Amino acid sequence: MAGEKPPLYAGVVVEAPVTKVFHYRISDAILDSLAPGDRVEVPFGKRSIRGVVVSISPIPPIAPNLIKEISIAPAGAERIPGDILELARWAAKYYRTGWGTVLAAAVPAGVKRGSGKRSAREIRPLAVLDALETEAERTARRAPKQAECLRALVQWFRERPGGRLFSDTDGLPVAASGVVLHQIAKKGLISFTVPEGGMTKVVDSGDRPRLSSEQQSAVDEIAAAMDGGTFASFLLHGATGSGKTEVYMRLIGKTVAAGRGALVLVPEISLTPQTVARFEARFGHLAVLHSHLSDGERAEHWRRLRNGELKLAVGARSALFAPLADLGLVIVDEEHERTYKQDNDPRYHARDLGLVRASLAGAVAVLGSATPSLESWVNCLSGKHRLAAMPSRVGGARPPEVAVVDLRREWADVKQPALISRELGRSLKECLARREQAILFLNRRGFHTIVRCAACGDALECPDCDVALTHHRREALMRCGYCGRTFSVPEHCPTCGAKVLRFGGAGTERVEDVLGSLFPKARLLRMDSDSMSAKDAHRNALASFARGEYDILLGTQMVAKGLDFPNVTLVGVLMADAALGLSDFRASERTFQLVTQVIGRAGRAEKPGLAVVQAFQPEHPAVRFAVAQNYAGFVETELPDRRRRGYPPFGRMARLVFSGEKRGAVEEEARHAGAAAESTLAPGLRVLGPAPCEIERLQKLHRRHLILFAPNHVALSEWLERAGLKPGEERGVKTTLDIDPVSMQ
Repeated sequence: MAGEKPPLYAGVVVEAPVTKVFHYRISDAILDSLAPGDRVEVPFGKRSIRGVVVSISPIPPIAPNLIKEISIAPAGAERIPGDILELARWAAKYYRTGWGTVLAAAVPAGVKRGSGKRSAREIRPLAVLDALETEAERTARRAPKQAECLRALVQWFRERPGGRLFSDTDGLPVAASGVVLHQIAKKGLISFTVPEGGMTKVVDSGDRPRLSSEQQSAVDEIAAAMDGGTFASFLLHGATGSGKTEVYMRLIGKTVAAGRGALVLVPEISLTPQTVARFEARFGHLAVLHSHLSDGERAEHWRRLRNGELKLAVGARSALFAPLADLGLVIVDEEHERTYKQDNDPRYHARDLGLVRASLAGAVAVLGSATPSLESWVNCLSGKHRLAAMPSRVGGARPPEVAVVDLRREWADVKQPALISRELGRSLKECLARREQAILFLNRRGFHTIVRCAACGDALECPDCDVALTHHRREALMRCGYCGRTFSVPEHCPTCGAKVLRFGGAGTERVEDVLGSLFPKARLLRMDSDSMSAKDAHRNALASFARGEYDILLGTQMVAKGLDFPNVTLVGVLMADAALGLSDFRASERTFQLVTQVIGRAGRAEKPGLAVVQAFQPEHPAVRFAVAQNYAGFVETELPDRRRRGYPPFGRMARLVFSGEKRGAVEEEARHAGAAAESTLAPGLRVLGPAPCEIERLQKLHRRHLILFAPNHVALSEWLERAGLKPGEERGVKTTLDIDPVSMQ
């Protein structure tokens, strides 16, 4: 008929572990409104499933009468930008997973549901913060919600002098509703207004410290590349305390001044509060994206970035997919951290995808670290990245002195080994006497890390996992660190019935008790995943420590990096070599990085710093070079061994893990896959396994793995294709595929 529009067909990727793009005829009802990036509901077998439109074409891929029709587009869903679609497509192909699976991880749940649509309201204090605090105490009984809100406001503004707070996105307590804020505003204590136009520009405040010559050189070199308007990548290798964050902020300022977007990735949620506070003080409002935000908060940040209201986004791994328009700068802070690798599908590495995103956008990527990954270092040597080096601390601050304690000698002449060595104990006493602060690091949680029967020798393990249970004395329970199951503490051995259980090993909870006995007047703050589970717990804890409310900060790796406290003059590493016994070829690298980073927390201002490192193998290269803060020495020792064995960065790896309830079926599936890999070998390829995983049983599932080595990604991908090795589930056995794995557990 005249005037009738020809049919159009949509390519759709569904939120399921399939790699295929499915095609549907677009119904007349949504023909004019549908575009790539829209979320839709499509018929899929006998059910309906959500998906994303990735293409629209007038040409049917198969006979038109065989193509089903799209008739429903979810209301209120935001359109995914084209550059995010392309990034997800690249990731799906590289990591051999579904395009729709990547998109499902890329878009916050609140965005998919259309939640979190609120007006931004700017809050400013109209009275001194002490007056707000006094009002909070005065109204605590009569108006507890107002009091709670006032305390949160006081804390927020003390952490970020001059910063601007926006009620819709900055994580105020539940009590901080619009009604409560208006009540406080009526008292003349705060202003509570909608910014003009509902938009917030990122503005460089101009309050900038003077750069060192090394910082200035790095800024100039990277800025020159930004002016070129094409993709370039840099490794910013700066010693701890060299001022990498200030370099980041100068580059961000240049980017947003040019009207382009800037993305900053940090590896840990625990690092986000300090990073965000510093960026807010300089630039005003920005988007924050990490898993501890509510769905509504994340959706609102995502939406304002998508609409171009915000030009700066900061967050952990998933912030990689922040929908920044006209992206000009991607910064990956602490690029060496393993937390950038996603441990479930899609198993992407945010550092590597950050480089891809910068490349697709014609942006500049900056990878920053005091202890770069060997992959990034070799990429510098090969010319893929340019090196910007800052080997000195800013302001003339000297690296901390380091004292090494050999625990073999320390424990040789005592009946009861002490967790705090004599050297560390003396140093802590002197630090506290000077009214300075200390950070102590132990990468183990709980009170005791193992409970063993003295009669039969069995250790108490999780019945669902081949993992020793950790004793948490304060909660009076045993917990599995992998599946999270808890058990009461038994009076007798579950294997032989003997009442001779012995508690051994030490975690942060036990060290906390020891410190309480040694220094009863010291104010101690423990930071680990047990004590920091509540929302905003990280931010509140670090803010309290920064205000001097605690003398000693004890924690796991969340206290090991990125923290900058001028009054911290002592750092203690309780068991520096604890991870060297793991069956992981990266164990030495991770030990070196972690110990180097922890040492770097001390003496970051005018006051000199001291680090006390306790280890059973102080002569091990990973410990020895970390103590000397000698990255080049460690690299020269480690790289030849990696090259000889064909491990990354001198080759590529894929790991296939087979898991299921029936051990025989898992072993059979692993053998079948191993045979397929062996039968398709080519020069330069090799197979390890199949073999039991380091944790052979996890959450009631038996596990085997197969590791493939190839000289490059193309050879690896072609081999997987020839052998037919892919993720999926058959005969009760699930197969997962991890490209470029960082964990061998």
